[in-house]
Amino acid sequence: MDVSSVFTKQLPKLWKDYEVRKEQMEMSQAIESAFQTGSNWVIEAGTGVGKSLAYLIPSALFSLENECTVVVSTETKSLQDQLLYKDIPLVSEALGVPINAMVALGANNYLCKRKYNRVMERGDFGPEMESSLPYFVNWEKQTESGIRAEYDGFLSNSFWSSVARESDNCLGRNCPNFSSSYYFLEKDKWKKANILIVNHHLLASHLAGDFKLLPPFSQLVIDEAHVFPEIVGKAFGSEIRYEFILNLLHYLYFPEKRTGLVLKLKSNEKIIKQIEASISYANDLFRMLLSAIPLQFNQFSSRHTERIKLDNGALEDTLADLSSTLEGLLSKYKKDSDDMEEKELALGLEMVAGNLKKVSSFLTDFRLKTNPNLVFWIEPPPQMAKDPFYYLFSQPKNTDEILANTLFPNMDSVVLTSATLSPTAGNFQYFLKEVGTSEVKTKTLNSPFQYQTHSLLFVPKQIADPVSDPKRNKIDLSYWITRLLKLSEGDAFVLFTSNKLLSELYEEIRNLVPYPIFAQTEMGPIAAKREFLANKNSVLFGVSSFWQGVDIKGDKLRNVIVTKLPFQVPTEPVLQAKMEDMEKKGKSPFWEMQVPKTCLLLRQGFGRLIRSQSDTGMVSILDPRIHTKSYGKNVLQSLPKGVPLITEFNDLERKFHLLPK
Repeated sequence: MDVSSVFTKQLPKLWKDYEVRKEQMEMSQAIESAFQTGSNWVIEAGTGVGKSLAYLIPSALFSLENECTVVVSTETKSLQDQLLYKDIPLVSEALGVPINAMVALGANNYLCKRKYNRVMERGDFGPEMESSLPYFVNWEKQTESGIRAEYDGFLSNSFWSSVARESDNCLGRNCPNFSSSYYFLEKDKWKKANILIVNHHLLASHLAGDFKLLPPFSQLVIDEAHVFPEIVGKAFGSEIRYEFILNLLHYLYFPEKRTGLVLKLKSNEKIIKQIEASISYANDLFRMLLSAIPLQFNQFSSRHTERIKLDNGALEDTLADLSSTLEGLLSKYKKDSDDMEEKELALGLEMVAGNLKKVSSFLTDFRLKTNPNLVFWIEPPPQMAKDPFYYLFSQPKNTDEILANTLFPNMDSVVLTSATLSPTAGNFQYFLKEVGTSEVKTKTLNSPFQYQTHSLLFVPKQIADPVSDPKRNKIDLSYWITRLLKLSEGDAFVLFTSNKLLSELYEEIRNLVPYPIFAQTEMGPIAAKREFLANKNSVLFGVSSFWQGVDIKGDKLRNVIVTKLPFQVPTEPVLQAKMEDMEKKGKSPFWEMQVPKTCLLLRQGFGRLIRSQSDTGMVSILDPRIHTKSYGKNVLQSLPKGVPLITEFNDLERKFHLLPK
């Protein structure tokens, strides 16, 4: 059976009113060819093409015929649920055979029986868990998966971290619970899946972890691929906190409490002195950082490019020495010992030694700045943090080299797809640079939706410039948002580029319109979306997470208001480093990076409006730079073709009421 016959013969039998979509069939045939010939594809498929069926059908056929696993990666859980519970059962029915599909989760989603038993034996849990602990104990006795998301009772983060599986704190086959381990039993099932669904973070961690997290596979489909390069960069980055270092050292030995792993060692005086010295040096270094690197605590992040002397490497040297001492002890203790205490001791020594070595290496890189491919920055801690010390970060500057060296050489076929991969249809240069390859075939499949008759684009000229006029937020934006919300009688998304502006306008506008307004900054994205859907004529004020990946069909969303063109903040550390590199090469980072990225984000924001053939509505962009700046034409060209551009409110009002009902 080939994909063509599934679309033309099998699916019409299941759906009475099914019509073959040319774009969907074309995408599916391209992926079928990719798997059969071992080629890579980048496919931009507009909203309504039906991407999921287009890649699931060839994936299922290839898996069944070749007895292998095809991996599908997504960014959002909502798409994972759609694939698992809606689309794959339909594909299975169309093919007439069962399809074994599973969702793979990261290790810390699973309960670790060894850690759980140890916590329960010692009664080592906080007072916040006392009342709900019996409920959790009962769940543990009954659960077959051990997955945190399947537990519906109260669970504190600290308790879960004490009982959850950790990849570097695991005895593996040497654990007495290995044969009944929730994680390893699940992982064994992954090998037998026809289609294994993962999220981008797990896939990126798999690449960063030398391909050890997932079972072997050679065919990969990456949906929602527009965000994948950024997630890969973070997976290959590092984050160091004072609290993390202190917890590692206290795990070995806590001077005030006189507890810790090393007390189980026969000769521990030298190690205890090393630990105490490390704690002292950590305190010194992080205090020095506070005074040496100025950072306003209302700043989100600040890139750091200069070499720093501070403690001249005292902490990193001490941690490296301590790590070597612990590694030297590992020859005396075996993880495969018959004695459980010795197993635990060997595992603890190995885990801490490895982490201390990573911290030491990071601190050396941060101090010397000798690696030109790494970007370093610092961030203030959250307001509720126990200590005031900076968080330290590093990340590779370019994901293109990472993906070129790890992903593509290890796959037979990679298919990257999304509704928005190019700033303007067919121009994949920006995305191909992000993923590090030109050895791909590309395809653009336009949306079948009638944007020209079902949607309107409003960009008023009589509005202040967001860069040059500081009065705009309270006056112009409030005025226009209020008028637009009244025109649609609510049922609107108002999309912002900053939490601060969202909060300001939420306070201003919620008393000016008779519709319930739910703000992401007030209640979080999940609750805000839930309340928006549950209330009539409601309005949602959202930031980044509502620009993409939100699928609301019908009259519930007829009005999308973009308050400002979504240019990335040029002080964001990784972006800043990339822009500097481009300038050194004589290129324009604004035109080659910022404008394309802005067009992509705006396309995603526009895409919230029309989600089905019958959807209608208007998108307003309250930013006059579309009319006044040279890049304005690039912005307009990035949006769906044929959408009427309106600049006068009276004209918008008339045409909005004429849209199909």
